[in-house]
Amino acid sequence: MTQTSIRRFERGLTTLLKALLSVTLLGMLVVIIVLVIMRYGFETGLVGANEAATVAFVYVSSLGAAVAMGRDEHVRVDLLSRRLGGVGRRRLQALTALLVGLLNLTLLVASIPWIAKTGHIPMPVTQVPRAVLQVSIPIGCGLTLVYCLTRIALLASKGNRA
Repeated sequence: MTQTSIRRFERGLTTLLKALLSVTLLGMLVVIIVLVIMRYGFETGLVGANEAATVAFVYVSSLGAAVAMGRDEHVRVDLLSRRLGGVGRRRLQALTALLVGLLNLTLLVASIPWIAKTGHIPMPVTQVPRAVLQVSIPIGCGLTLVYCLTRIALLASKGNRA
């Protein structure tokens, strides 16, 4: 893959995920506003709405973490990278992407048996299987891993040009 095609893929994935995040966040906001109005205005609520808002929040967090990695906005300390030259900085960025990718791969692999073992248990109110909520972990970790791999590929292609 060329650097241009990798960047195009990354931009397309980010655009799709940001749209999905926006819709999910808006839905979560509407549910929470309706719940507050119903609770304090009418002393009632919506059955399952709290669980729905929780599921939306978990997905927003998982997908948002992947997008943050894609935009190179993950948590880091720049003290060392500021002191390195261009090649050293790229190597440190590649190492960071590799380590974040390995962490997410480990979480993805570890989450599969956990979901298989506990995913059938229904949530208390809606009775929806917990797997609907739990699958956000391998999805978010998988997408973060994709961003890590694209970051490494881009950094490697920059290194080949230098």
